[in-house]
Amino acid sequence: MKKQKTKESLISKNIDGEIGLNNEQVEERIKKGYQNISTKSYEKSTLGIICSNTFTFFNCILLVIAAIFLGFIIFLHVSGNEEVINKHFGFSKFAFLLPALMNVVFGTIQELNSRRTIRKLKIVTESKVNVLRNGEVLNIPSNQVVLDDIIMLKAGDQATADLEVLSGEVSVDESILTGESDYVKKHKGDKILSGSSIIVGDAKTKVVQVGDDTYASKLSQKVKSGARHKSELMDSIVKIIRFLAIMLGVLAVTIIGTLIYKISVHGNNPEVWDGMTLSLTDPVTWARIMVTVGSFGIGVIPAGLMLTTSVAMMISIVGLSKKQTLVQELYSLENLSRVDVICLDKTGTLTDGTMNVCDVKMYEHLEIIVEHIQNLLASQPSKNQTALALFNKFGSAENVEYSEIIPFSSQTKYSGLVYKNGDRLIMGAPEYLLEKGDEKLKVVEEQAKQGKRVIAMKLNDKLLCFFVLEDHIRDSAKDTLKFFRENNVEVKVISGDNALTVSKIAEKCGIKNYDKYISLEGIELDKIKDIADKYTIFARVSPEQKEALVEALQAKGHKVAMTGDGVNDILALRKAQASISFANATEAAKSCADVILLDNDFSHLKDVVGEGRRVINNIQNLSILFLMKSIAIMITCFVSIAFKKGQMWYSVENAYMLEATSIGTGGFLLSFNNDNKSPVQGSFIKNIRIKAVAAGALAALAICIPIMLYTIPTFYGHDPIVKATNVKAMITILLTTAGLVVLLSLCVPFNKYKAFAFFATLFVVFVLSNVFPTAYIGGHPISADLFNYNKTLGENIYDSQFFSEIFRPWNSPIIQNLFADSSTFIVFGVFVLVGFPLFYMNLRLIDNFIKTEYNRELFKQRIKEKFRKKRA
Repeated sequence: MKKQKTKESLISKNIDGEIGLNNEQVEERIKKGYQNISTKSYEKSTLGIICSNTFTFFNCILLVIAAIFLGFIIFLHVSGNEEVINKHFGFSKFAFLLPALMNVVFGTIQELNSRRTIRKLKIVTESKVNVLRNGEVLNIPSNQVVLDDIIMLKAGDQATADLEVLSGEVSVDESILTGESDYVKKHKGDKILSGSSIIVGDAKTKVVQVGDDTYASKLSQKVKSGARHKSELMDSIVKIIRFLAIMLGVLAVTIIGTLIYKISVHGNNPEVWDGMTLSLTDPVTWARIMVTVGSFGIGVIPAGLMLTTSVAMMISIVGLSKKQTLVQELYSLENLSRVDVICLDKTGTLTDGTMNVCDVKMYEHLEIIVEHIQNLLASQPSKNQTALALFNKFGSAENVEYSEIIPFSSQTKYSGLVYKNGDRLIMGAPEYLLEKGDEKLKVVEEQAKQGKRVIAMKLNDKLLCFFVLEDHIRDSAKDTLKFFRENNVEVKVISGDNALTVSKIAEKCGIKNYDKYISLEGIELDKIKDIADKYTIFARVSPEQKEALVEALQAKGHKVAMTGDGVNDILALRKAQASISFANATEAAKSCADVILLDNDFSHLKDVVGEGRRVINNIQNLSILFLMKSIAIMITCFVSIAFKKGQMWYSVENAYMLEATSIGTGGFLLSFNNDNKSPVQGSFIKNIRIKAVAAGALAALAICIPIMLYTIPTFYGHDPIVKATNVKAMITILLTTAGLVVLLSLCVPFNKYKAFAFFATLFVVFVLSNVFPTAYIGGHPISADLFNYNKTLGENIYDSQFFSEIFRPWNSPIIQNLFADSSTFIVFGVFVLVGFPLFYMNLRLIDNFIKTEYNRELFKQRIKEKFRKKRA
């Protein structure tokens, strides 16, 4: 309460509206904390970033499994079962935490770097306001505004604090705050809430609330910090995680139930249980059961999938920032990658926004025309590009007497003033100022055919002249539009200008179907859905019609992107799946945009769309590798029910080579593949589910083949094809090979980078195979007994099995057993020769199936749309 009283005492009713606050008053308010700074942060703290990367759903499960392993190790140690610890609970049982730890460290570092980069870039696009202090108008950042400051507002500005109108009149868009799309007029004494956009008019206002006390802050800064659009990719990954979480519980129950039954039946047979007898009353038995449950739990978790997805996008966003492109939301890249229609605003997008007056068609003496245009320009406190072109040609009057300013409106398409004698001077679109059928409109049509813009000026009912202006087309426009055309992105041009003028500019830019144009003047909103697909050029479009166009295209199944730089674009920008604005755009437009082009260069859109497609396509391939292991483990769990030993054939070490090579190395390298910018078709889950199941089935087959080649012959009294000593090693070898087969299929056809990624993975396989064969090939734990050596024989630590395998891997019992059994090479050779061709052909068939399904869905949508139109 004390602070509130102090605040009220600061609000002076005697502040001079012509001078504003002085320096002393500003400093006083800053010291008291009445600056326009919110204490509520919508950005993750460093601790928040670390926690969010560490305590993911899957990381928590892995930590629980590690805790269970550790608990049993402590119990076995206390109970004197050191041999069981060495055989089943070695150090390697915890190696699954290493990739998770690397993901946490890498993800945290990358997110911190991205946050630092985004902070720097946001300084460039920070909201600024015109504030009156010491009798001068200053342009300052919005966070330097203090209570009682005098703010000068104009069309295109966004209120960054709660304001009270002192003089002037403005039309305000409060839809971001209230949900009401109608513009609200504000007069002297009215309040303008922060977050509101100024559509029409100018006003002098006083700041009445700042920082956390503003209305918008209480609504948690709905525009600036809220998620703009849903992410199909993240929604799909969340669905996958939920499914796997359910399956994790199912697998745990299945494994425990299976092993309880197997042990109750075969527990006394040491040949089944690696030379041990098991009993359900023995804690050691339960330790082995829980190790098996944990191994399958670890195997089914694609721990790095979500993190790798986020990191891949962050890296792309930081890369785009170096090209002067600010992506304001992480998953905006995904939305842009799926775009198949882009709606462009002519002014500022196809053209650079600058104009020059190239002719004047006069219906009155030149001296009279110049006098009136100078008066009109002098009455306008702010100038758009049209006014600047006229000012550069004619200048403005020093003093002009008028009784009223007529602000520009998107509905009326004109602005002007009323002289003190009552004469009304207006300037705007000829089609709105002249009657239909007026002969003078032929001049407008002739100029429009040349791609020129015409502005009419009238005094009361008399036409004074036509100003003919010429837009300057961006140098990069043709090349950028060619990119969209070649990448199956349909271009629509939406403009407030004359239809023929826009059509001619579109022709110069190389836009397809430039001759299909229409003026939306007088067309009702509910009729727009019937013409959205028929035309390419839409002229004389109001803000509400822009929004309706975007909605109509979305209703027809299109993914729509919208570019815009003015307040008249706000409604459409918010509605589009992806929105793009420019650094020189109005604050209101930038606050709605997913992407801001910091150097106002339209050509960067090629980089944004291409980068989005590259990231999504790479993540889809990466997801197949991650989910391959999860699906393989699920299949193996249920198939293993048929074996005497149940699921105990598989251990967590069997998958380490796969995770470190095909998934870890190959998947990581493929996420940077730059030759993958084809359009993203269909949904994420539909695109990967069949491929992931096929890859998982291949990997499950790799696990089950060695087990079956041992158990089936033994069951019928024959010698096993794969010896018992080689079963676990063959599981690892074939599982790793399955991963390489899937990776190779994703790399074919090769380019230089994909060839590098694949052969780099092979190199890692070779290195790990020679570093420690017992774990990486044999699938056995690395335990303390591997470091034992005989001092009486003069041995040292380097003579232990651990270092012996590292420096002399060919002496490893695992390697010697494999080379002693020729059947292992036959099994391996058959698996490779049959597995790769079958899987590769299967993958291509799946691709064709997905494309066919996608085209069938599009065909169904088109048929439905035709029937809908016929019924209408």
